[in-house]
Amino acid sequence: MKINSFNVARFRNAEMVSLTTELLHFASSYDWIGSKVEGFYTLVAMSLKELEDHLNKFNTVSETLQVEGNDLLFNNSWRAFKLFCKALALNPDAEKRKAANVLINLSKIHGYNLHTESYQEQNAKAKMFLSDCDGIPEVKAAIELIGADPYINNQKNALDALNLSLENRNSRMVKEVRDTDTKMLRKELMENLEQMLKYLEVMSGLEVEGPITTMIKNINESIQKIEVLHKTRSTRSTENHAELQ
Repeated sequence: MKINSFNVARFRNAEMVSLTTELLHFASSYDWIGSKVEGFYTLVAMSLKELEDHLNKFNTVSETLQVEGNDLLFNNSWRAFKLFCKALALNPDAEKRKAANVLINLSKIHGYNLHTESYQEQNAKAKMFLSDCDGIPEVKAAIELIGADPYINNQKNALDALNLSLENRNSRMVKEVRDTDTKMLRKELMENLEQMLKYLEVMSGLEVEGPITTMIKNINESIQKIEVLHKTRSTRSTENHAELQ
């Protein structure tokens, strides 16, 4: 029985992983002991594992959006802190006014409008500001006196989240550099998969009906599902293009 032909170049990584996973699932129920298929099966399983591990390592959510979102959170926390200090600078209590001005002056030293700086400048200055909040006795006393701890903590948490998302974005850049690794692993998986499918076709020719024929029918159904998705995607793309004309 023939296995449906398909163009692997059109397969997305997820589609290739899905098809191979289903094929291995179909094949896992068959007793391959003493058969050459066992060797093909093992190679396909190993190649699939390598590709999945690679994709899991480098395929993350949209880091750029995450950076922008966390940067906004930090900027909001910084603005909230400045507004809080401005309000306290008008407090009728002279000690609280003095404490608020201590924090305002410190923020001006490190960069009052951090949101206008580059990520690198912003983060470096914010770290120095937060370090002074922890290390300068006068500043620590001012924070405690006016109850600014929640605003400082919000800045710390937002800055940590921003730096983490920047690290994730750098990982994304590494992923793009290592696209050749993905292509190599895809090629290796496809070659092993093709060898296994060819052998299954040969074996199916030795039996009129049986487990291998049933397996190939299931494999063809899996291939057909992906082909339908490709056709639907192509049709939708054509329609969207026509609407823009």
